[in-house]
Amino acid sequence: MRKFFSWIAAHPYIVIGIVLLITLTFLAFIPRLRTDTDFSNYIDKTDPTVMAMERAEARYGAQSLLMVAVENEAGIFNLATLTKIGRMAESFEQIAGVDEVTSPLNAQVITGTEKAIKIGPASPGGAVPETPEEIAVYRERAMASNTVRDYLVATDSQAATVLIKLKIDADQVAVAKEIIAIVKNYDSPPERIYITGMSYMNVVLSELMGKDLLILLPLVILVIVLVLYFSFWSVRGVLLPLLVVVLSTLWTLGLMAIFDVPVTIISFILPVILMAIGIAYCIHVLNYYYEVVKTGSDRRTAVIETGLHMTAPVSMTGFTTVAGFLSLLNSFLIPQRQFGVVTAIGVCVAMVLSLVLIPALLSLLKVPERKIKKGDRGPITRVLSAIEQLVIRRRRSVLVLSAILFVAFLAGLPLLQIETSEREFLGDSNPVVEGMELMKRHFSGSEQLMIEIDTGTTDGLLNPDVLNEIVALQGFLQEKGVNKTVSIADLVKEMNQKFHADDAAYYAIPDTPRLVSQLLFFFSLQGGSLGNMALSDFSAGEVMGLYSMGGSAQRMDLVHEVQTYLDSHFAGSAKAQMVGPTLVQSSLYSQIAKSQITSLVTSIIAAGLIVSILMGSLIAGLISLIPLLLTVVINFGVMAYSGTPLNMATLMVSSIAIGIGIDYAIHLISRFRREVLAGKSMDNALQSTIQMTGRGIAYNAVALALGFIILLASSFKGTNSFGLLIAMTMVISALSAFTVIPAILITWRPAFLFRSPWKMRGNDSRE
Repeated sequence: MRKFFSWIAAHPYIVIGIVLLITLTFLAFIPRLRTDTDFSNYIDKTDPTVMAMERAEARYGAQSLLMVAVENEAGIFNLATLTKIGRMAESFEQIAGVDEVTSPLNAQVITGTEKAIKIGPASPGGAVPETPEEIAVYRERAMASNTVRDYLVATDSQAATVLIKLKIDADQVAVAKEIIAIVKNYDSPPERIYITGMSYMNVVLSELMGKDLLILLPLVILVIVLVLYFSFWSVRGVLLPLLVVVLSTLWTLGLMAIFDVPVTIISFILPVILMAIGIAYCIHVLNYYYEVVKTGSDRRTAVIETGLHMTAPVSMTGFTTVAGFLSLLNSFLIPQRQFGVVTAIGVCVAMVLSLVLIPALLSLLKVPERKIKKGDRGPITRVLSAIEQLVIRRRRSVLVLSAILFVAFLAGLPLLQIETSEREFLGDSNPVVEGMELMKRHFSGSEQLMIEIDTGTTDGLLNPDVLNEIVALQGFLQEKGVNKTVSIADLVKEMNQKFHADDAAYYAIPDTPRLVSQLLFFFSLQGGSLGNMALSDFSAGEVMGLYSMGGSAQRMDLVHEVQTYLDSHFAGSAKAQMVGPTLVQSSLYSQIAKSQITSLVTSIIAAGLIVSILMGSLIAGLISLIPLLLTVVINFGVMAYSGTPLNMATLMVSSIAIGIGIDYAIHLISRFRREVLAGKSMDNALQSTIQMTGRGIAYNAVALALGFIILLASSFKGTNSFGLLIAMTMVISALSAFTVIPAILITWRPAFLFRSPWKMRGNDSRE
């Protein structure tokens, strides 16, 4: 290693040239970066629920609709509002990629008299009724139809929806953008217009991600500059680390572009995270460099000594951080796995650049005339001195208090909730959630439940027994909160009623397949469309339901109860299974807890093993994990007691905290052992460790905490919670390292303190 760092000190321009060349290469690829905010791509395509939805899409078309909802508290049955709805619907139909548009005006309605049955649009010709008399007739016609009422027009008449079905091969983002542009032209009082649906959400997320980065990146750079300045009180102390974290971010983004890894709702904060984490390695390297410089060493010697003695601790902290992120490979969500890998790569880049580029740059700069830093006797030093005295005098009390905190927060874990809904991640003020709220206020909700009924035989759905089973299923769904359902059974019952002069007694399934067939034949003859209700050969069809669900746990219970019902009631001539977004979301919920536990255990084991191997002691590895376990339990406990659920972002907190937080333990234990090996007493070893390495740890923790806390400025509730929790864990990890580890080392005096690790034998005692 000495030869390596001697070469760097002798050839800094070559090192800088290589770094510059690599940077330019990656910069050339960055414009190719793409974003992916489509939640349907976040789950592995081999997942059974995803495969079921794709099979259904191939047979029936899109399984998720875009909904444009118009709200007018004075009522929608007036010329101005109906004209606005009609013109929007006409504009939607002109968009390439739109398969079908259903509005309150063109929705098919069945009307009948004693002499004839007619099937046609709710408003004659699908046009907007113009006179008060025409509007009154239209209102009566629409509100009398099960197809329109509570589906396209709210029962309270204050809202209406336009349903947009996209083609399977459509560019959903492009279509959604056109719909948004059209809606903006009509969104004016007294009407308020909302959009819901996955395609719309994808566009909103993409726009908000861009806006967030414009705010978050300058903020994290400002935080880094301030922390570095107050750490080193010099221009080089600010610019060198800032250069390293910017380069590591650019390299990582370039690699993502090369391997076509998209920017997602999770990884869009990658630049912020890499800058916050990468600065830690630079702080420790520069902190040690200034320590060597204070001994009077020349420039070349200081650079070589810094490289030699910081390689081991920086590598250990880097590898454990990488292990924490790579543990996300156990995650159920594809974006979390991608995030774990690319962040781990970025951490490696930052680690290498801090050990290679910073020494090269320092080799070109004059040795600073080092004065006592103002920070040496500042508030951080005073706090560290107080902690040092506390541990020396009250070490047993520190351990007892830590145990009490561990148990207290551990007791709250049963209260911890998992929530994978879009609402929880986006927050109540998000436009997507506002649209969902409107659908909840005026309709049955915006959540879409799809059930496929497959008889396996041509005309199987014409069997009255099958149709009556579908009727019973719809009744069961209503009992479970799915208040609005649509199926071929509804169509058959309504046709039967209209065929018998609108006698309510005939709102039922006919007794024979022949009568069912005749009703549906007449329906088709009149120009009626079956849509998703049935295939053209009547072998299979879908039951669609709309509902509003409070949370993921309730959704999972609904899926379980519905599937249990299907298994017990459709075991004969017809098979039934759930398909579509509700089933996929339920699968997501059930897998998240498993992946969280696996990732957490993996990161703990990996971090402990890395420390044990590099320090040459299993006991050292176990001791380094103690403050982390305390931090993880406190993190989960705070979430449980505060009602903060595990969502797509916060479920990563503990795994990441393990990887980052163990850095403090590594630096502290490594320095403490070196001081003991130098012949110092336990108390003096702690004093030297806290005063020297402790300052680097403190500034590191402050930089990370402030770097993550700026995520509170994000537009996403999940990102807000993620930033706040990571910041909290950084502070807790640092405090635990400063208190629990020294208390354990001084109290039990483990044997590994008195022998050199195989990796460090022959090295100096400074760190």
